[in-house]
Amino acid sequence: MAQDKAITNIPISDGSENNTRPSTGNKLDNNETNINQEDIQVTLPNEANKTLTREQEPHDSKDNDHIETTASSSSTSHKRTWSFWSSYKSDDNKPTSAPNNNNIDKNLTPAISQERQNITQNPQMPLSEGIQGPAAPKYGNPLANTYIPYNADLNEYSKSNILPTSSIDNSGQDEQEQEPNIVVPGFDILPKKSLWNSIHDMMGSRNSNPQKYVYRVDASSKLNKITHCNQRPLKVLIVGVHGFFPLKVLRTFIGEPTGTSMKFITEAEEIVKKYFKNKRIPIEISKISLEKEGEIFDRVDFFFDVMRRYSKEINNSDFIYFVSHSQGCPVTIILLARLIETGIINIDNSKLFNNQNSNLDDINLFGNKKIISILGMAGINNGPFYGRDQTLLVKAYQTIAKDAMMELFELQKFDTIQTKKLVQSIKIIIANNVKLTLVGSINDQLVPLYSAFCLFVDHPYIFRATFIDRNSRTPSFITRIIKVAGTLLNLGYRDHDIVKEISGSLVGPLTGGGHSTIYNEKQVYELGLKFALETTDTNGEVPVIYTPYKLSELGSNPYHLPWCMRGLLFETKRHMDNDEINTLYLEYEQWKPESKQLKDIRYRLNGLQYKL
Repeated sequence: MAQDKAITNIPISDGSENNTRPSTGNKLDNNETNINQEDIQVTLPNEANKTLTREQEPHDSKDNDHIETTASSSSTSHKRTWSFWSSYKSDDNKPTSAPNNNNIDKNLTPAISQERQNITQNPQMPLSEGIQGPAAPKYGNPLANTYIPYNADLNEYSKSNILPTSSIDNSGQDEQEQEPNIVVPGFDILPKKSLWNSIHDMMGSRNSNPQKYVYRVDASSKLNKITHCNQRPLKVLIVGVHGFFPLKVLRTFIGEPTGTSMKFITEAEEIVKKYFKNKRIPIEISKISLEKEGEIFDRVDFFFDVMRRYSKEINNSDFIYFVSHSQGCPVTIILLARLIETGIINIDNSKLFNNQNSNLDDINLFGNKKIISILGMAGINNGPFYGRDQTLLVKAYQTIAKDAMMELFELQKFDTIQTKKLVQSIKIIIANNVKLTLVGSINDQLVPLYSAFCLFVDHPYIFRATFIDRNSRTPSFITRIIKVAGTLLNLGYRDHDIVKEISGSLVGPLTGGGHSTIYNEKQVYELGLKFALETTDTNGEVPVIYTPYKLSELGSNPYHLPWCMRGLLFETKRHMDNDEINTLYLEYEQWKPESKQLKDIRYRLNGLQYKL
């Protein structure tokens, strides 16, 4: 080869155990990729110092998707690979040789890269006894499926440490003229808690009239009970779960996935730090980035084993914040329900939890319950857009990834094992005071709003909102409808199925749609944080209302939409301000749609100009 090859010295462990990292594909693959023996040179100066020298190929190699180092010896037939463990603690005793920064993933933040350097520089790092090493991801994240403990040295991040969001060329357009990204409805639609509404809810619960919504309260009233008025820092655990990743053959055309679990926990961590800094509450943040491709139940089983390894660290947390996207939303809900059912996560810190391998002396037993919440961004809770499984693109993809792709369409049916398990899991986590914030994207190209909203279940612990990207150029009239409908749903009233009817006309373009832009918006993470920490609990048990429907009937009858609009206006007059209706009329008159789908909506709602 004409170019000079770089020589990299990588220390390897002296242990004789086979610490291999299973693959994160659809099925665990224990066979590691073989490396050409001509490119590996092993030098053994003495038994105390073993180094592995590997000649690296240029970075434009096609097989350089993620770095995996394997050592083979003539005396042993098994292979060794690196595993990264949460029990490692950084110290000031660093090796004299400088690390090779070329091997550090550029997509990771500087703080995460520093953690990776610290782990790589310490080959004598202790391993957890009796526990197999976490699986290695396919996207260059060595900290995946590993508990990342709080580190005071890396606590303060600068803005440059946050992963860059996807930028869109807006040349020739003044930033001051651009409308900001919005999330509707806002958190402030929930009424504040008062003595009167508390008495009203107590009387309603006695009269078999369940509570419809929760109230806004100051976060300090809830957090002071946990931290004993800030006598100790609040321990926060952020868990990220990514969604469906396309196969490598398609990533060649559409690019590598950016919605990784590490991306989610990094964005959420910035919001959590800013939130508690404004509240002047000391915190300690730990993280777990769950990464694995495959079907829903395969991922749940794998993530359950990962979370079970760190049950002690999880139960020492006061606030657990799950952030998920796409297929990761039903995966997270089913996973959390299983963790609660099996006792891995103990909601009440004053009780012992079911974990035989943990030392109970290391667990902080406080008298208050944990706060657990889930943020679901563009979740495929009710499948993709109905009928997309018959498109030419999906049929072509079906021949490549039949199981993982086509399983998403099983969520469209209410009699499948996936949907039944999802509904059962929602009931379990809500019964344990877990709050869900479900946010959809207005121009999502894969997930309709009714699927992201999970409209077949209803409970006061579910808050629904819509992310509207300024680059989507969503008309004000459509924004108003979604805002009013979301407000009614969050207050426990009916939207008369207008979200279901209008979702099919809001599908975004195949490239540049809102499915991959929602997790870049900080308002989304802040909304999930506020709904978890600044809301009351229900007075007594409120059952989860389960209402299945037929997706094949959505949008099939053109007369359904005006009838739904009539019901929406009726509910708005009863429970909201009349200014919303007057603004809706005005925005409809000024609306000049351009696309065929939006023109069809305006035509079917032509009765609004006569003010029904």
